Amino acid sequence: MANDTAPAPMPPVEFTPQRRADLMRAISRAYSPYRVWWTADVYYATGPTREGGSHTLHDVNAGDLCKQLARALGREGVEL
Repeated sequence: MANDTAPAPMPPVEFTPQRRADLMRAISRAYSPYRVWWTADVYYATGPTREGGSHTLHDVNAGDLCKQLARALGREGVEL
């Protein structure tokens, strides 16, 4: 459409290995006691459940993983 003013979607951000490691460290610090890692283009976070077991959350987007972590920890919003 000629009058469409919506911005074009942004391409995904490409991380260097060092930047990805820094991001995962920041997520782990913000959402302690979860351990965060990345493999096969998916972010994972493993941590304890309220019942004393453990569980793993995952998402292809680090921001969406943070939203899951915030919900799992009973927090209002995403923190980094």
